[in-house]
Amino acid sequence: MKHENFIEYMGDYLSVIVTGFDSVPRSLELWKQIVAACDKYGCYNILNQAKTVGELSTMDAFKHIEIFQQAGITAKHRIAWVAEENTKYEQLQFIETVLRNRALINGHLFCSREEAREWLLSPEQADAKASKSQDSSAT
Repeated sequence: MKHENFIEYMGDYLSVIVTGFDSVPRSLELWKQIVAACDKYGCYNILNQAKTVGELSTMDAFKHIEIFQQAGITAKHRIAWVAEENTKYEQLQFIETVLRNRALINGHLFCSREEAREWLLSPEQADAKASKSQDSSAT
């Protein structure tokens, strides 16, 4: 399977499709590319679909704490992860839990692209983001 990262600006979100084998160095490079694309387009909504093979170890999952920090992922990056396969969903669910427990992710994991896109672009999510932004600027 070929290692490819497809990042496309869709107007109101970035569509990211990843193929190939999973690895920590590959994850770091991917997230750096995503942050660069977000900055380039001024768009921080990310729809990330994993079409990868292989399994990351528990330690590799915990390394995503450093990956997100080194790549520059912040609360402004809204991430909708899609994993349609059960095994990939379970693996990403563990990574999501690790990142959520460290308050390093503003996002959710989904089983379908449609569900993820709906959440990512929902007006309620945009309103919540604006509200948090106003709250933090008031302090």
